[in-house]
Amino acid sequence: MPRVSLSWALILGLLSGIGPLCTDFYLPALPEITQQLQATSTQTQLSLTAALIGLGLGQLFFGPLSDRIGRLKPLALSLLLFIFSSAMCALTRDINMLIVWRFLQGFAGAGGSVLSRSIARDKYQGTLLTQFFALLMTVNGIAPVLSPVLGGWIITAFDWRILFWAMAAIGVVLLLLSLTVLHETLPVKSAASVTQQQDEAPVLKNRRFMRYCLIQAFMMAGLFSYIGSSSFVIQSEYAMSAMQFSLLFGLNGIGLIIAALIFSRLARRFSAEALLRGGQLLAVTFAAITLLFAWLPQPTLALVGLFFTVSMMSGISTIAGSEAMNAINASQSGTASALMGTLMFVFGGIAAPLAGLGGETMLKMSLAMTLCYLAALLIGLKKPRPTV
Repeated sequence: MPRVSLSWALILGLLSGIGPLCTDFYLPALPEITQQLQATSTQTQLSLTAALIGLGLGQLFFGPLSDRIGRLKPLALSLLLFIFSSAMCALTRDINMLIVWRFLQGFAGAGGSVLSRSIARDKYQGTLLTQFFALLMTVNGIAPVLSPVLGGWIITAFDWRILFWAMAAIGVVLLLLSLTVLHETLPVKSAASVTQQQDEAPVLKNRRFMRYCLIQAFMMAGLFSYIGSSSFVIQSEYAMSAMQFSLLFGLNGIGLIIAALIFSRLARRFSAEALLRGGQLLAVTFAAITLLFAWLPQPTLALVGLFFTVSMMSGISTIAGSEAMNAINASQSGTASALMGTLMFVFGGIAAPLAGLGGETMLKMSLAMTLCYLAALLIGLKKPRPTV
């Protein structure tokens, strides 16, 4: 029986962390970028939106491509584009061009996200895949922990452009690691396997896969409600500094890591369905408690509840993600991973602005998270249907 490779988990986890790196690393620099490029806050926020759109659309490109030509070539292409676009973001003097380069940066970064899941599915299945996904979530969780803290520290000492040069340097390191440590995992297609692939049901018609995908997408929508509003809530409503917000954001990121590890351990003793439903019930409960404390209001208790509400997302995503990839054939893993990632970013991109309509508050943010988690729970309570 194959064993989970820690070196592969480290590299693939870092690759999947490119998405959070794109979104979280430069958040503390948004006011400075607005001032230096003589832009409005709306224009600067569009650079974040552009990156999110790129992260969603890029997965639809790199995923199916990897099913046809293999994993390593699309991965190398995505990292080269990421390095180039990061450098162009650092060099630009115009807010509109920054938005363009941020879209390309997100598009390129999507390759790491989609291919890390595809490669994991090529190598593992069942409980081993769940454990590997947990390792991915653990390594991936480092990005939201460190990104805002490091970003906040860097802009206090250097110009905001250094942030994008740092992203380019990270891309170079990941490219070298990928080319020297990883190897091609897509099985060579024989005539029989090609015929079998043609007879397989399309990914969109795989009901088990779509069920787990939607659970993960709604959980991600809840997380993006938090990501999109927390900076304003913590700094404006709760009057904390940018560094205090970064530390709090990082603490919640540690919660994501802990939850992923716990669910990975529990996956050895309990069925995926039992863990999924139990985790979702806990997530909705914590979200409702946070909503109650926000309404009372009890700021300290609301922040404690928020920690557990955010943390549950990674544990549930570990199970839902691995079960979704287990539900499809390895030959379709690139396309399936692309669809999964796109749904997560689409749902997250919709939820983030809706959570802040009329002004960001802890009450609105926790309400949005509760509704998203509840939607995921309702899908999870339905028994899995066989694939048609």
